[in-house]
Amino acid sequence: MSTTSVACPDDRERLTETTAKLRDCLSSPPAFLPPLHLVWHYARAAHAARFVRSQTIVRQLDFLRASRRGTAPASVGVETIHYYASVFQHLRNLRFHRPRCLEDSVGGYLFFYPYIASLELLVGVKQPPFRAHAWLQSGDLILNDAKRAVEEYSVILRFEK
Repeated sequence: MSTTSVACPDDRERLTETTAKLRDCLSSPPAFLPPLHLVWHYARAAHAARFVRSQTIVRQLDFLRASRRGTAPASVGVETIHYYASVFQHLRNLRFHRPRCLEDSVGGYLFFYPYIASLELLVGVKQPPFRAHAWLQSGDLILNDAKRAVEEYSVILRFEK
């Protein structure tokens, strides 16, 4: 007889938030379908992140530096940042296999880079037990995670534009 594991409270809260966002999108179908160019851009970013995920963090950051083309907008409003973050989260939730935090953050960095000027990839640690985590931030806004999930981590690496 097999038993099912119960998700931790943080996972349950994230699932509830995601379900609520999906329910909101389903209530207005046009909001559910992001523009095709953003879907294509997300697919390319996710593929590139998957391609470099077996590399060291230093090599992944070198890849991000090399992939910077052009300049990002000088200033972007909070509503615009929220829009791109919701598109990113929606498309990420459609994947069969959710990537780990570093792959997700590298892919997110590649996705957000042309649209958001104040973009940072952060890596933090906490203990005991030792844990590391990566996430994206623009100012005080956390783009690919929940604030409560990252507030216990001490930032050891900050990769800015």
